[in-house]
Amino acid sequence: MKKIYSLITILAASFAVNAQTALNTNGSLESWTDGTTQAAGWFMNTANLTSGIITKQTGANAQDGTVYVTLQAKSGTSGNNQVGLADITVTPGEEYTITYWVKGASATSNFKHWGQWRDSSAAISGVTDDFQPANPVTTGTTWTKVTATATAPATATILRFTFRNYTASSDMDIDNVVVFETNAASVKENNILGLNIFPNPATDIINITSNSNLEKNVQLFDLTGKKVLDTTVVSEMNVSSLNAGIYVAKITEAGKTATRKIVIK
Repeated sequence: MKKIYSLITILAASFAVNAQTALNTNGSLESWTDGTTQAAGWFMNTANLTSGIITKQTGANAQDGTVYVTLQAKSGTSGNNQVGLADITVTPGEEYTITYWVKGASATSNFKHWGQWRDSSAAISGVTDDFQPANPVTTGTTWTKVTATATAPATATILRFTFRNYTASSDMDIDNVVVFETNAASVKENNILGLNIFPNPATDIINITSNSNLEKNVQLFDLTGKKVLDTTVVSEMNVSSLNAGIYVAKITEAGKTATRKIVIK
């Protein structure tokens, strides 16, 4: 029994992480249709698009899906080429995390992510954090996931995030960029007011109610983590097709998420 409850705890924690909402849009680049114009949710200099410094790529080499972007190494002896995200609104004092995938055309790389905190008019100076690394990001010729976390300064209202490819580097591929507020999921977790699940244990019908009459998306997972049911209900859910056992329910209502243990007899 102790092992079962440990599995439930692990699954619930996993759902909390996955509930974090991306603050950027089109981080996977899958909606980028015209490689001569910038992708939605990104900043791409038009001259760099037409010259091949920024190139839309399609096919099975994407980290996930079929679309990714290549940022050419800077020619010459100094400077960098850039591609970035559209500006993201932030809250001072909150912690933010970025994750993305990157790989190089060769083992030689001189590449950094670069997050610039800004107030309403300009960049905020004197900031030292993981969004502005001192050293290049370690990459290779296979997709590598990079994660960085930093706290917005007291006067910050905007995060401007770019990727920089310097001289003495190889062309770099970028895919699946996600920026999120680090603690947002934990704030929302179990915040569905008046959430009630009954009967529990159940045999065929489970009622899921709250203080509102809004629709609820309900996903049920068995103890291996396999999703066995995904449905949207107002209050009543039919579980008669499921085997007897213990399940974890992930319930989402109006952007708020909770996890509960459900027993089916």
